Amino acid sequence: MSRREMMDRADAALAAWNRGDAAGVVANMAEDVIWRDVALGMPMQGPAALEAAAEAYMHAFPDLHVKVNSYTVDGLRLAQEWTSTGTHKGEIMGIPPTGRWVETHGCLISTCDDSGRVIEGSVYWNPLEMLRQLGLASAVAGPSATTAMSTSSPPVAAAARATRIEQLGGASTRSSSPAAT
Repeated sequence: MSRREMMDRADAALAAWNRGDAAGVVANMAEDVIWRDVALGMPMQGPAALEAAAEAYMHAFPDLHVKVNSYTVDGLRLAQEWTSTGTHKGEIMGIPPTGRWVETHGCLISTCDDSGRVIEGSVYWNPLEMLRQLGLASAVAGPSATTAMSTSSPPVAAAARATRIEQLGGASTRSSSPAAT
């Protein structure tokens, strides 16, 4: 499988996302594909599970648009940095529609077999940022992507410490961390 063929297949899956075609998203998946999405917890196995997850995202965000910002190919592995946008008009993960527009950023790492079928994939993104944009999580849960870039900011550090202490019931992170012992 050439680099160009891998990118062409990735572009076909991207086009399927953008036209709301869940079956097209999984058209190049191996029958025993293992897929991870940080928002879903457990890995999905097989194209049917991935297609159902894609349908859920497409239902929740009917105007979903995904743009790949960069591709990196190394042998049979492909990394895609992406930006997705959409308006929350349907239920997702038990969350009723809010009507709010969201923009998320993430990375997909996929591995193909010698014939070019996707055998494994992992999607890394920040679901908490999406929940904030939907108005369902407050900034108290931690700094947003924007403020996290300024780690030297004392208010950001103090807020993060206060949140950790509150989440741990007053315990310090040092005493609860195995690395600290």
